[in-house]
Amino acid sequence: MNATVRAPQVDFRAVADLGDALLPRLAELREAEPISWNDSVSGWIVTRYADVRDGFDLKVPLSNDRFPPSYFDAIPAAERPARIPLTLTAQNWIIGVDPPQHTRLRGMAQKAFSRKVVEQLRPYAREVIDRVLTDAGERTEVEFLEDVAVAITGRVMGKLLGFPEEHLHNLRRWSWDMNVALGPKRNEQLILQMEHSLQEMKAILDVEIESRRRHSKDDFLSELVLARDANGQLSNDELLGLCFVTLSAGHDTTAHSMTLGFRSLVRDPGARKRLVETPDHITDMVLEIMRFGAMSTTQVRVAAEDFVWHGKSIRKGDFLYLMIAAANRDPRAFKEPEKLNLARYDDRSSNRPVVFGGGIHYCIGHLLANMQLGEFFPEAFRRYPDARILDDKPTWQPSLVFRGLERLRVSFR
Repeated sequence: MNATVRAPQVDFRAVADLGDALLPRLAELREAEPISWNDSVSGWIVTRYADVRDGFDLKVPLSNDRFPPSYFDAIPAAERPARIPLTLTAQNWIIGVDPPQHTRLRGMAQKAFSRKVVEQLRPYAREVIDRVLTDAGERTEVEFLEDVAVAITGRVMGKLLGFPEEHLHNLRRWSWDMNVALGPKRNEQLILQMEHSLQEMKAILDVEIESRRRHSKDDFLSELVLARDANGQLSNDELLGLCFVTLSAGHDTTAHSMTLGFRSLVRDPGARKRLVETPDHITDMVLEIMRFGAMSTTQVRVAAEDFVWHGKSIRKGDFLYLMIAAANRDPRAFKEPEKLNLARYDDRSSNRPVVFGGGIHYCIGHLLANMQLGEFFPEAFRRYPDARILDDKPTWQPSLVFRGLERLRVSFR
């Protein structure tokens, strides 16, 4: 496409309506201009692989401090402390801060997602996957996201954190409320829904935190309580924020990756065959399944100062959307990017997709996500090679950051 062509406007508030059409629209933006202004999100859209990598690696002056109180201006400033006190603490969450606060919080969270902890969880994940798949195979049809994906990832995340399993049925609603309220379509109602969900989580966490103060356990929550009470490394807001993010994003992103990946594999017999027959390559195959499924749509950054990027004058405070889904299908970086190719990374010189972001904010839960997906996909198609999707037109959730289905009816029989 001619370099002088201006990028088309895409309404990113309508991602639920766009569905799969979002990906070709992102391709249009990428091929028109590397960086373009978008009115629907009042920010810059960055679409090419090299530029998205540069953004994550801070080769341009970007900040992750993106949830100031004014972010919730749908509610009058004077009313916010009383109406949305927990929502306002988002400015202290690990997903919205810079070093040195980010470094300290990440150091705490990293302990829960180390390779050793993930491997200790693997037998439990296998047990959960076995139970869920056995149950799914005994039914005529299942709703995959709720009955399979969330049923697996929610239990694993609950086990890691030390969150009571009887409350895990609320995880999907809590995650939905947070994702939508923190997105470009936020309004008063959505922000208040997020606050309600945070208050529900806090009520449960308060009980568990007090229990850990009396009797410490071998779980992440006990470590956080110790860091707050004994070591002074965490404030109470930061402790709760780590729990909110871990519970929500920790299971939600993997559940949607599992759902979109299952959908892709059902449509591709060759990919299913390789998946089942070459388990030694499972880590690379999971990476390709996630690249192709495009659950990670974007991560948002804020300009830390005025600068010029590809001829565009970026002003301090401008929002920049690093479009992961566009970067991961950039033909400048990937051969035949619109195809699912489970042998793509057999060539070790191939570019690695940015499904987990990059730089200092690289997804802290990537090992846990890879473990669950790597255990699930081969086992699911080994047991049920003829699994079918029953939805002709699946519905999509209205989240720009994490692309996902609202539901997916399938039959494993």
